[in-house]
This record gives sequence, C-alpha cells and structure tokens, in this order.
Amino acid sequence: MSGSSIDSLKIKAKLLQKAKRKQGQEIALKDAYGIIAKTAGYSSWKEMKDEYEAADVLNPPRWSAQWKTWYSSKEEALKHLRGEAYLIPYHKECFICDSNYISALGILPDDPDLLKVGSDWSSPKDLKAWARLLQKIKANHKSA
Repeated sequence: MSGSSIDSLKIKAKLLQKAKRKQGQEIALKDAYGIIAKTAGYSSWKEMKDEYEAADVLNPPRWSAQWKTWYSSKEEALKHLRGEAYLIPYHKECFICDSNYISALGILPDDPDLLKVGSDWSSPKDLKAWARLLQKIKANHKSA
C-alpha cells in the first residue's frame, strides 16, 4: 500500500506509461504525470503535486476520527465559518475544524504565523506565513 496520495499518483502515471507502451506509444514519465494532472483539472503536475502534498499534511490518513465538517465547496463552508474555527482546503473540497485540530497538527493557538494566515486556509492572508505553517506541520509529522 502506498504511503501518500503522491505515491498513488506516481503509480497511476507509471501504469499510464505502461498502457501507452502496450498501445505502441512511448511517452516519458514526466508526460504521463502531466496527463494525470490535466485529467484531474490541474494546469501542471507541480500544481497537483503541491496541492496533494498540502492535503496529506493537513488531513493525515490516520486522522479520520478527528472532528471536522466537510463541504463540497468553499462558498458553502464560508457560510459556517465562525469563532475559533478554520477552513482547511482538501483537493477540490474543504473542511472546517476547531482549534483543537490545529493544535493536534502542532500549531499553537498563539503562533504568530497562524494569526497572520487567518481562519480561511484556502485563501491565506499572508502567503509567507502560510508557507512557514506548512513547514512547521510537516516537521511535526516527521517527528511524530
């Protein structure tokens, strides 16, 4: 079983490359990555990979029991975003979680970067603070 969403996407790209080869078409692995990304609605493999990596960090597979409310659109989620809650993007969907979830990710409620990013993580107020938050969360996952 693969360890992350990215691993699964890489397997799909290799299977696509193999299927094309069986049809007599040779394609480079990077082209297979591009096809996978475009088929999923992304402009590039890098865009898709970055989004999937962030999704794996913000909603680890082992966290299915953690409290969160799922929404199919950001617009719907924003109607329910109140108080000490956070809107977290996850691929084409999003969820709202509370400060306990954020703390479990390893981010303290008074973290200066958290305050700079704001409660809507799909549209961070400060992109540099957002990048630092993701790095902190990744570091916390590695040490866990």
